[in-house]
Formats: sequence, structure tokens, C-alpha cells
Amino acid sequence: MTVPTSPDPLTVCEAAARAGGRILLDWVGRVAARRKGPRDLVTEADFASQREIRRIVGEAFPEHGFVGEEADAGSPPPPAGSPGHSGTGTRWIVDPLDGTTNYVHGLPMWCVSIALARGDELLAATIFDPLRDECFTARAGGGAWLDGRPIRVAAVTEAVEAVAAVSFPPHVSSDDPAVADFLAVLPAVHSVRRTGSTALNLAWLACGRLHALWARRIACWDAAAGLLILGEAGGNAGRFADGGSPVPLDDAAFVACCTPRLSETVRRLLGV
Repeated sequence: MTVPTSPDPLTVCEAAARAGGRILLDWVGRVAARRKGPRDLVTEADFASQREIRRIVGEAFPEHGFVGEEADAGSPPPPAGSPGHSGTGTRWIVDPLDGTTNYVHGLPMWCVSIALARGDELLAATIFDPLRDECFTARAGGGAWLDGRPIRVAAVTEAVEAVAAVSFPPHVSSDDPAVADFLAVLPAVHSVRRTGSTALNLAWLACGRLHALWARRIACWDAAAGLLILGEAGGNAGRFADGGSPVPLDDAAFVACCTPRLSETVRRLLGV
């Protein structure tokens, strides 16, 4: 008797991310954005991408849960940092369009981010950049890859040599701690970038294009895939508050750097 084999999670993850990316490309230039919060946009492209991703992973693994950024049947997940925000059990954690503001305004920095997790354990991940046709993947214990080639973080240890990325929440006031963090790090590093996509920041950190990144408050779907890819590429990531690892998906605030020494410096600059 032939025993049915289960689909490979990473293969399904990549297929779903690429399918979502094709939908996003098809919607380019013909979307109308609406607000889901202060300075936080959503488009029909977000929803269309998420529906296709959910269909693909659901057909392959009907027993798995699903946590997507966009509201499902009128019930959005709890806010980042809230118990239950990232869901429970084995589930897919999906951002169908990370960088919606960039997407709406024609800035070429947006992607699809998908991770499979069991509790806080990340099992498989894909970040797909449709414009560059770049696909970052990782499997727990299996390394990190860009278009089938293994990737590693850069060997930067000194802050003065580091290109850092900052992650701001959608609405930032002048007295927001995120602004103080930016001002604390800016004079010490080579330069700071704000791309508008945390998932791409983590992927680029994993392949050596960036060297440091931090986020005081971040949603699980923005960070889950990138944290696994970064870890498998040899990167250093820990909880924002105390540096502990792994980063809990319900409260995915983190500091991530390419080397432990650089991480120590960035944490000192941030005062954590």
C-alpha cells in the first residue's frame, strides 16, 4: 500500500508567497487605498493576495490555523503586543503586502511575508519581493536562501561601519520613543534607512545589505518570516526589552544585528 506523503511546508510557503506576489503585481496602478488606522493604509490588493495565500496553504494543510494581517470575516486579530495576537498552535502567519504605503505611492519596496509557526517556534518562512523577483526562504535548522543560493549575514562588528534600518509605527509623534531611538543611533552608525517594510529589512539584514534593525512594537506578520530567515543566516536577534531569545510572536519587538558585538553596541545606544 502506498502511504500518502504530506506536502513540504517550505515548498507550499514559497508557492503561496509567489502567488500572492503575482496578484500584487497585477493590481499595481489600479488600486484605491483606504485607511484602517492613522496613516495606515489597506487596498483591495492586500485582501486579494491574502485570499489566494490562504487558499493555497489551506488546501495543503487544512488542519493548520491562519493569522493574516487583514481582517477575516470582520474580525481582525488583537493588536500587536496583546495576548493571542499571533494565534495559537500550528498556524501560518501572513502579511500579504508588507509596505502598503510604498505600494500605493509607487515606491519599489514591498513584499509578501509568510511564516509557519508552532507556538513561538518558527518552522518555515518565505519573503518574496515581486519587483526584484527575489525570494528569501528558510527552514528551521536548514539554513537561509535567496533564490536557491545560501545567504549569510555580513561580518560587521563596529557601529561606524553599519547601515541600520529603523522601523517606525504608522503614526509617530515628536515625543515618541521611536524618535528618541533614531536620534540615539543615528550619530553612531554609518547611516540609517527607513524602507517602510520590516520584512524586507530583515531579509536584507540576512543577506548582508543591512547590518542592524530594531522595532519597539511590531506585528507578528511583519516579523515572523524575517526572524527565521535572519536566524538561519547567522544573525543575532533578541527581545527588545531584555535581549532574550526567541522573540515571542505575540509581542515581537526586537533588536536584530548581523553580529553579537554590533548587537551589544546597538542595545547600549538604545538603552536596553
